[in-house]
Formats: sequence, structure tokens, C-alpha cells
Amino acid sequence: MAMTRPIRFTRLGTFYVLFSLGVGAAAINTGNNLLYLILGILLGFIIVSGFLSDSSLWGVRSEWFPSGSCYAGRPIPFEVRLSKGWFPSIALEITPYGSRISSSSQLVFWIPSRGSTSFLHTVTPLRRGWLSLENVRYSSRFPFGFFEKSHREIRDEKWLVYPAVKRLPLIFVLSGGTDRSNQTMEKAGMGSVPFSLRDYREGDSARRIHWKSTAKAGRLLVNEMEEESEPGELLCVSHWPEGLNSEEQDSLISFTASLAFTLHENHRPVGLSAPGFYLAPENSREHLHRILSYLALVDFSAVTPAEAGAQSNVLDSGFRRNDGGIDVVSLWEKRIYASRP
Repeated sequence: MAMTRPIRFTRLGTFYVLFSLGVGAAAINTGNNLLYLILGILLGFIIVSGFLSDSSLWGVRSEWFPSGSCYAGRPIPFEVRLSKGWFPSIALEITPYGSRISSSSQLVFWIPSRGSTSFLHTVTPLRRGWLSLENVRYSSRFPFGFFEKSHREIRDEKWLVYPAVKRLPLIFVLSGGTDRSNQTMEKAGMGSVPFSLRDYREGDSARRIHWKSTAKAGRLLVNEMEEESEPGELLCVSHWPEGLNSEEQDSLISFTASLAFTLHENHRPVGLSAPGFYLAPENSREHLHRILSYLALVDFSAVTPAEAGAQSNVLDSGFRRNDGGIDVVSLWEKRIYASRP
């Protein structure tokens, strides 16, 4: 918390001080007691104004809470809670400062003594990444508007801004890959396709006994079934393209985020495979946020050739992978003009 309280003369305050100096000069030159009395009253108002405006800033604190997740290009309402010490605040102006945060001011008319109040402050981040609050400026012209006193509260708070997203038609999303709901995972599980034979164990269903193999082997054998994969889609990025400007990079990132967002909104598990990053398809809000968090912070220039090469042999030609994933970059390049978020 910065303890200094800079003071600035307002237009009215400048006029008032000059007028007071004029009255003082006239009182000295004429020796008129009435002018001395008026000068005393004028100076008294200055003292009272300085005390009251300063006391409005004593012990003021603020807390900032975003309402929901933060997405680039979308207004984010922040709930701001203000608290005060022993003296109330009247007509207090609050201005936040930081990276990618608006510096518009909000006037709060009343904060009770040893109490709190709240208001909404809307911020619209233009790009993905960190939205940081570095300091908050409190200022007051109470009670007469002669002077503006202020101080800054140093803050170090950050909120992650996800890429801009929009809902895409589901048929458009699935055109880039195949539904893996009926595919198998090549391991034993609870599916309906026979996988292998094993010895009978207590508790196995008699319907799973393979009688022909049992007769040949002379012991009870049962079918072990193959696990089926859960329905879902894997978004695949073999490499982040080189030579893109910042606007094109954000467009590709937003397109990838929109694919993930659309699949999740349609209750389909979604995963992401990218250089140095992999999440298997899953259908949960936390899983989607992990994907969006990666996309919010990914830096094309920071991806090493080794990370990019690790994914280079994963994709087949066209939009599909061997495991039914979606080639995001190819889909973005083919339809960029029609579907750019």
C-alpha cells in the first residue's frame, strides 16, 4: 500500500485559492477586520476539505472477483468489494491499472464506516493470456471539490484469459474426424467383442463359456471381451505452423478452442494432442479448462523442433488420423475464410 497522497488542484480549487490570496492581500492593505474574518473562513474551508478528503482514503481496501471464466473478446464483469476503516468514504473514485485491463473509473458514493460495499466493473480483454491487476488508484474530491487527493494500492493479481471461442455446427466439427464411440482399445474390458480366451474363474457368467474350446482343452474356458473406447474426439496438432502473424496465430488458437468448446457443449469427450502436450478425450468441465489453459498460453516460437517432430508421424493425409482424431491445422487452413472465429 502506497502511503503517499498526491494532491492536485481542481479548476474550482485553483480559483478558490487565488480568491483567498486576493482577500488576504486586501485585508493586509486595508486592515479591515471583516476581510480578516472572511480570510479565516476561507482558510478554514481549505483545512476542512483537506482533512475530509484524506480521511476518505484511510483504510480503504478492494477485492476483485471475476464472474465466471474469462474469454478473449467477451466482457468480463468483475465484482469489486470495497471495505473501509473507522471513517466512511463519500464519493470515492476507483481506477484499476494493469496489463490488458481497462482503466475506466468507477465512482462509489458511499462506503460505510467499518463496513463494505460492492459494484460491478466490466473488463473486455482483447487477447488470450494473462489479465493482470497491478495497482488500484483511489481518489477523492470530497467535500467541496477544491482538491483531488489520491493514493495507489499495489496489487499482484492475475487471471487467465482463454482464447476467443464460438459454437460451431457439430456436423462441421465431426467432418474433420471420425466418431470413436464404436472403436475398440485393443485391451480386455467390458465390451461386446471377443478379445481372447482364458480359464474360467469363480463368478464368471456361464454364458461366456466357450464350449468348443472347452471341449478341446478339457477345461473350462471363457471369452475375454475387448474394451470399447468412450465416445469422443481427439483434436490433433502435429505442429504449430511457422510464418503466421499474431492475428493468424490467434485465429488458429481460437479455432482449436472453438472445436473443443463445441464438442464439450454437445456432451462429447474431447482431447488434445499437440507438440509437448497430450490430454486423452474426457467429458468434464475441468478437462475442457485444462485444454483452454494450454491454448491460452501456448507460444508458437517456444515450441522446440523436437516437440514438433514427435508429432509429425501421427497424422495421415487429409483430415483424419488412424485413431479417428481431427487434424486441426488442415481443417483450419481449408476452411479459414468460412469459419474463422
